[in-house]
Amino acid sequence: MPAKLPLLFVSFLLSTSAWAAPTVPVKLLTSIKPIQLIATDMLGELAQVDVLLPPGSSPHHYSLKPSSIRKIHSADLFIWGGADLELFLTKSVSQLERPALALLDDTDGHPVESEETGHEDEHEHEHEAGHEDGHEHEHETGHEDEHEAGHEDGHEDGHEDGHEDGHEDGHEDGHEAGHEHSGDPHFWMTPERALVAADMIKDRLVELYPDNAALYQQAYQRFEQRLAHADQQLQEQLKLVSDVGFFVFHDAFSGFVEHYQLRQLGYFTVDPGRKPGARRLSEIREALENEQAQCVFVEPQFKAPVVDSLIRGLDIRVGRLDPLATEVSAVSGGYVDYLESLADSFSGCLSGK
Repeated sequence: MPAKLPLLFVSFLLSTSAWAAPTVPVKLLTSIKPIQLIATDMLGELAQVDVLLPPGSSPHHYSLKPSSIRKIHSADLFIWGGADLELFLTKSVSQLERPALALLDDTDGHPVESEETGHEDEHEHEHEAGHEDGHEHEHETGHEDEHEAGHEDGHEDGHEDGHEDGHEDGHEDGHEAGHEHSGDPHFWMTPERALVAADMIKDRLVELYPDNAALYQQAYQRFEQRLAHADQQLQEQLKLVSDVGFFVFHDAFSGFVEHYQLRQLGYFTVDPGRKPGARRLSEIREALENEQAQCVFVEPQFKAPVVDSLIRGLDIRVGRLDPLATEVSAVSGGYVDYLESLADSFSGCLSGK
């Protein structure tokens, strides 16, 4: 029996080595914090995941520095949203020796869309399909506003600011293109689309490092299980405030709103870098005065004095939603933490607690 112990020990080492973390974790760089959260939450110690944009920066209006370009080139894999979300990265990504992974890249046939939302997002996102049962008028605000963003704002605001006029020609710095061609580019707002993103990351890592394929697959499966459990809990939490109306500062949360069947009445702007038009502000003010909405949500990345002036004199609660997860730690469980923080923000403001 003692003579067999070394062999048993060696067999144990061989059987467990396939599930041990690589000696040198892969170095990933993501363009924005939400992608970093998804990758870190899934991979844990299998990867060192850094983020390109500094805290508080927005992919809508960011200029690359030479140090940022060097950072992109030094990563084992650069993961970004794609040109629809981050137009400023297109040139740098095209010059990489190691191809980047674009999570919203329609050209390769793998857009980040679930089977449920993939086709519908292209045609129904603007209608906020999850609420067509009785909230049609409320959704007209969001639907009409998206088109007005390229027309009304262009006429009313465009002459006030040449920079704004540049955004109102229908391109919106790459953001409007995301709405017209690829659905909602804020894919990290829904668990099912985040899971597709994680699957794409896993597949690329398996392609690059096939010896670690079993590790990446196991990490993905664990992430899928955690996400399903968290999603079920959030469904129960948000069900309690699903009938309370609200406005958001910019159109970044539609995926979350539709998934959890919340009552979003509209948004102030499609592009947070420009002012909403007079017609839209009038419609929002009317909805607030008629007590259709109980809460207005602002964002930490943008100062929005127009919100303060619009709600002045009204008994309206103001909440805060962070589309870029600035204050969420990039650790294992970080993406789930982010979804929970969004749910808590909605619950707190909509319930008045």
